[in-house]
Amino acid sequence: MIVKPHSAAMAAPVTVTLSSLVLATMLLAVAPRIAHAQASAPGSQPSASAIPADPGQPRDFEAERKAISDSRAWTNYRFSVAERACYSKFLVNHCIEKAKDAQREELHVLRAKDLEIGDAERAYKAAKRDREQAIRRAEYEAGQPGRAANEQASREAFDRKQQEQALRDAQANAQAPQRAANAEAYQKKQDDFNARMNEAQQKGAEQARQRQENAKAYQQKQADAVQRQKDLDERRARAAEKQKEGQGSTPSPFGF
Repeated sequence: MIVKPHSAAMAAPVTVTLSSLVLATMLLAVAPRIAHAQASAPGSQPSASAIPADPGQPRDFEAERKAISDSRAWTNYRFSVAERACYSKFLVNHCIEKAKDAQREELHVLRAKDLEIGDAERAYKAAKRDREQAIRRAEYEAGQPGRAANEQASREAFDRKQQEQALRDAQANAQAPQRAANAEAYQKKQDDFNARMNEAQQKGAEQARQRQENAKAYQQKQADAVQRQKDLDERRARAAEKQKEGQGSTPSPFGF
């Protein structure tokens, strides 16, 4: 026990703090077992045998560590108060040793609680991790038949497409001679058409040349006719002039 300081009121918080700390330690140690019992009780949510039980909501580990830190600070503070009080007593060293013993006892309890919190936190995380892994593994195994069926359906669809393609290839190979004959007939028809087109073009060109020559001949004939008419008109004009000139002289027996 820690040696009381001069004020008797300083001892009260020590008793309350230790009692509260012990009670909290007991409750926190029992809480996981209660949660596990509730999860395993009839009427609880069913789970696969391969999936670990749900660890439930985690403890507030940070709050517990803060409470331990506060208790440790309070223990150290009370030791410093008790140590100062010991200097006013007759057996100073004995008093200080008793205060140190009380301090060590309380710090030992706090250290044990701190270790328990660490173990509980690691155990909770491990249980949560194992459960999540088990759930993922169970989901994967549950989906395996569906994946196998999908793979089988994919393989069958691929094989069916391969067979259909093979049938199309066989049909195409069987129709190759007919297509070759059709292509040859079409090419012959096209060649005949091209020959007729060339012949028609040549005839058209010949007819166009003949028409052009006929037009030139007609134009030349027209020019020759005009020239002949012009020459005839000139001769007539000259004859008329000679006739006029001859009317004043001896008449010609031929009239011109």
